[in-house]
Amino acid sequence: MTANRTKGVLFSLAAIMLLAEPAAAGPVINIMGRVATVCRVSLAGGGASTVEPGEQMLGRLTELCNNVDGYRLVLLHPAGLEDAFVVLDGERIPIAADATRTVIVDSNRPAYRERDLTLVLAEGAEPVAVNIEAQPKGMIF
Repeated sequence: MTANRTKGVLFSLAAIMLLAEPAAAGPVINIMGRVATVCRVSLAGGGASTVEPGEQMLGRLTELCNNVDGYRLVLLHPAGLEDAFVVLDGERIPIAADATRTVIVDSNRPAYRERDLTLVLAEGAEPVAVNIEAQPKGMIF
């Protein structure tokens, strides 16, 4: 083999080796993004209709929160509700008589859920107006 031909073969082998090797010496690119925090709750279809005496079917609760640390749903209600509680998909959550706020959901992760919500008041109590507030737990973007 001649010297020029040997150089050409070696050059070709080196070029093939370079093409086969991953580029390790290039810059590392990190891509980051932020998604706006969405944390909301809504009630549909209840309209404070009465199911049984003392029960107010508040409706279908839709909760959506993408906060990585979770969220709370707080029921806002008047003080003085004796022997009252809410039922959230079968789970009974008591309402303190001296309170105006009751945590009905305390989640440590993001979620999207739909559940039934009923307010149960003491026998003979008049229906009351309530509201629900969604509160993200972690950093808000």
